[in-house]
Parts: sequence; structure tokens; C-alpha cells
Amino acid sequence: MIKKNYCHDVSAVLVTYNPDTEALRAAIQAVSGQVSDIFIVDNASSNFSSGWFDKLEDQANAKFHLLRQQENLGIGAAHNIGIRRAIEQGSKFVLLLDQDSQVGPDMVIRLRSACAALNEKGFQVAAIGPQYRDAENGVLSRFVKVGMFRFIHCGCENNTSFVDADFLVSSGSLLSIAVLEVVGLMDESLFIDHVDTEWCFRAKSKGFQIFGLCGAVMMHALGEQRKEVWFLRKRTVPFHKPFRYYYMFRNSVLLYRRRYMPLSWKFADIARCLKIAVFFSWAAENRLTCLKMMCLGVIDGLKGKNGIRNGL
Repeated sequence: MIKKNYCHDVSAVLVTYNPDTEALRAAIQAVSGQVSDIFIVDNASSNFSSGWFDKLEDQANAKFHLLRQQENLGIGAAHNIGIRRAIEQGSKFVLLLDQDSQVGPDMVIRLRSACAALNEKGFQVAAIGPQYRDAENGVLSRFVKVGMFRFIHCGCENNTSFVDADFLVSSGSLLSIAVLEVVGLMDESLFIDHVDTEWCFRAKSKGFQIFGLCGAVMMHALGEQRKEVWFLRKRTVPFHKPFRYYYMFRNSVLLYRRRYMPLSWKFADIARCLKIAVFFSWAAENRLTCLKMMCLGVIDGLKGKNGIRNGL
């Protein structure tokens, strides 16, 4: 029997690292009826065993492929491992997912159909992604365009409209294998942050376009912790572990040196980094550690260091 929302030429690549197992269970169950295969690339998690997946596989509708790594290789390398396996499997598209992202019941078929419609209209689609609903407060995200000194958040006119975006969050993004063969895979040297941003701008530099699809929705958690703070106005802000700020700032500096990254993005990102530094020097409980990580990231970025930074 043909499943209503099933995409036979789409494989999901889901990266895990010490996940919340109940959230991961929900993420897998949500996508399993919409794709042909699920490649779970585990970056040496210590909090669950292969047997946990064996039990879940019996309840799923897609083929499971558990690819356990001996060490944490980072998000870019993990995506690439899953993408290569999807190519070997004969998939035409890959859906990238985080361990805390739960796709909507018809999200994949919406993205797949929209990609086909855009290609028929003559657009060269590199990737198309959904709106995500914040798991904490239920707010729907907007898609991002780059202004000269800021990021412009673009809303949706209706549930079927497209937004011409500059980049997407990797989780929930549908990528064409044919485009990946032209643009290349993810940059493993970045390890974790800006992997999605870099790939999107690399694709755009080769003439492809990035789209957001209104009405395609995914639940997504932002940050390890959420706090409500007053900073010029009342805000709910995601807080990350201090080591993440090292990678955010280091990778920003590394990308400033790449010619295909637009000048407008570089200016906007510098402004963003300055705002983050000012805000967390005031609001974070471990502000000194966060600032230390930011400064270390900038220094290593200027030195051209990449990959994993041990000892953080």
C-alpha cells in the first residue's frame, strides 16, 4: 500500500550525540513514515546502546541504518557520512535532521513537491527548508535574508508561499543529491557551527538558490537552555554551553576570509557577534567563561585553526 506522505527517493540523515532518548524516539517516529531510509549517524554517544535502536526499528516504517562512530567527528563529517550512504542507496534527495527536531506529518512531501515545482519553473534549487516551531514557546520561525549590517527576517504571506532565503538551518533542509555533486559536501573542518551557512553560500556562489517553504513545519529546540531576560525589551533567549561560543566565533572569523561569502553577510555577522559578546558579558551566569571562549575562538580563527578544539 502506498503511504500518503511517503517520498520513495528521499533519505533522512539524522545526527546524534548523547541525545535525550525520548526526544530522539519522537524525532525518528515522526520522520519514519515519510522517507525510504533513515541513516542515523551517531558521534560516539555514551548514553544508549545499539539495542535501543533495534527495539525502535521494529516500530518504524523506514529502513534503519545505524552508523556509529568511534569519536565525535562533528556535524559536518557526520552529515557527509550519511549523505554518502544515501547516495549509495540510490536516493535523489537527503533530509538533514538534528536529534531534537520533529518533522510535521506532511513536511517531507511538501518540501519534495515544492522543490519539483520550483525546478519546473526554471529555478535551480540547492536546498529548501521548513519553518520551525520553537518547542519552548510555540513561535514559528521566519526565513533569513542578509542586509548590509543585519539579518532580515522574512515572514510568510500564506501557507503555500516560497521565500527566497540566503541560508537555512540544516535541520529540516531537503538537499538535492545532484546539487551536492556540483557544490560539494559539508565542510568538515568547521566541526559544528556555520556548517549550514557555509554550504548555502557556497551553493549560491555556483548559481543555485535557497528557498524556505511556508506551511511546511518542524518542531525544533533552540539552545540547551532558555531564559527570559530584559535587554532593551523582554526577550526569550537560547543559552548554549560555553564551548559552543568558541566554535561560533572561530568559524565566523574563518568564513570572513572566504571570497564566496558575501561582504554583506560578513558585516551582518560581525554586528551579530558583537551583540552576542555584549549580551552574554551581562546576562550569562558563566559570563567570564563564555567571553573566554569567544576570545579564544577569534584568536584561533585569525590563526586559521579549524577542526575540533580539544580541552574546551
